[in-house]
Amino acid sequence: MTDKSVTQALQTLVQIWGKSDWIAGGTAGALQQKFDSSVTGVFGKDKAAMVYGGDFAAANINTTNAKVGTDAKVFPFPKAGSTAPAVLGGDIAVAFKNTKGAMALMQYLASPEAGQVWAKPGGYISPNKNLKPDAYPDALTKQLVQQMQAAGDAARYDMSDLAPAAFGATPGQGEWEALRGLVRNPSDIKGTQAKLEAAAAKAYK
Repeated sequence: MTDKSVTQALQTLVQIWGKSDWIAGGTAGALQQKFDSSVTGVFGKDKAAMVYGGDFAAANINTTNAKVGTDAKVFPFPKAGSTAPAVLGGDIAVAFKNTKGAMALMQYLASPEAGQVWAKPGGYISPNKNLKPDAYPDALTKQLVQQMQAAGDAARYDMSDLAPAAFGATPGQGEWEALRGLVRNPSDIKGTQAKLEAAAAKAYK
């Protein structure tokens, strides 16, 4: 976390985060923002022009009058190098006991039949390639499914899903809290890197 590439990445972020008037609600508003309202603020209340999120944001968009694929459009994550990656997030189902019933449930959860149930409301893409594109409710999601499957070895999880939850996905600690601190004080890049390094060392043990 103290590498020069991290310094450069944080400096790039600060070019935007350091301008309070570029952020809906300013710095204070950003620090209090919740994910669902960050989406509906764009598509339901016209408070911002863009939000970074995955296909799961469709579930929040669907609570507004905006239509996914018409009012809500996307562009792919910028490529670094010659290959455009598919940047993904994911969840894992875990069985705590190796029982016949638990294994049957796990097998069902991984099946196209279960994926079809989840896919219907939107905001979900099954990792099962046997789930047909027709299972998804809109053209945009079908497009994202094709991109994910076409990416092959270039498919990548984002940092929050690759790191231990204590570092990458827990509110109030790890990278979550260190980057919130950078929003509060955009000039403290070195201090932010030190916090990230300490949190990563603790999480990775």
